[in-house]
Amino acid sequence: MSIFKLLIASAVTAVTMLLSASSVLAVDAAATVQLNVRSGPSTSYGVVDSLDAGEVVQVGECSANGWCYIYHSGPNGWVSSNFLSTTPGGSTDPDCSLSLTFNSSGPPSLVLTCGSGSVAVPAPIPTPVGNKVCFYTHNNYSGAEFCRGVGKTNVLNATFNNRISSIKLYGAAKAKICKNVNVTGACRLVAVDIPALGGAFNDHTSSLAVFTGAAPAPAPAVPVTFSTGLIKLKQTFSANLDNGNIGGPGADIWYEAVTAANKFITPRNGAKLALGNGSNRGYAGCRAASFSGARISIWAIPVGTYVCAKTAQGRISQFRLNGYIGTTMRLGYTTWAN
Repeated sequence: MSIFKLLIASAVTAVTMLLSASSVLAVDAAATVQLNVRSGPSTSYGVVDSLDAGEVVQVGECSANGWCYIYHSGPNGWVSSNFLSTTPGGSTDPDCSLSLTFNSSGPPSLVLTCGSGSVAVPAPIPTPVGNKVCFYTHNNYSGAEFCRGVGKTNVLNATFNNRISSIKLYGAAKAKICKNVNVTGACRLVAVDIPALGGAFNDHTSSLAVFTGAAPAPAPAVPVTFSTGLIKLKQTFSANLDNGNIGGPGADIWYEAVTAANKFITPRNGAKLALGNGSNRGYAGCRAASFSGARISIWAIPVGTYVCAKTAQGRISQFRLNGYIGTTMRLGYTTWAN
């Protein structure tokens, strides 16, 4: 190898190292439009600055996907070479010149010339993007941008709530977008890029999840209260836990008094009870309880005890013995919708 070729090879090695750290050796270029400067070599990275049309910058390196790292008065970063043009002038290095060539069939290239010889500066190896999904407020991946990795966003902020119109996936990431908060309500799985969301979910997304592999399991159903209130239940009377009424058809519990000392809460009309440990189990606990059509002695239900019930109409319910007025029971109850 000639001394000249050795010098060129050494210069290329030096340039490759220098371009990764600073603008010691760079070539001038100009933005052809108002152009976003991003933190990485694709639109999946955040915007750190913008260039005005005609603004001159120094290009330090260009990746194989056509994005170039530029230096200028604002924060340095990456721009698409589709919107750069060459400008008169040379390298900032006095001994060698660096030129930028834009190719119609491939990424731009940097060429180092020292004396009468030249060699192309190798493009850096692109940094892997990783598993993430980016969401945009306009079609074709434009407008405001929001990217996230694997995980959930239970409530979108004002910029993106009910405003997402296109979605782009990276790596093995997929997305689940939902109309309600907490990744609930009507949802749609996204496994491919969507340049125009359209349909029922365009501008109708309030929460989302990003995942790899299988889709995340739906969130547990939030119980909806069907009826709640206070019941004053006299001896020998019955009560309807679906509406709180005393007596009448459809009653669920009967305050049965066999003798003054032998009294029961007895299920009626197909309703069932589950005393369990007498604690406040709520909807989930009562739904999982073991129900029975057997009556329960009032001596097993001291004041403060909770009893789960399944009403004659099949709803899950729970009542609490709050106390007595004479022999009249004071019950507080809540019944949930099916």
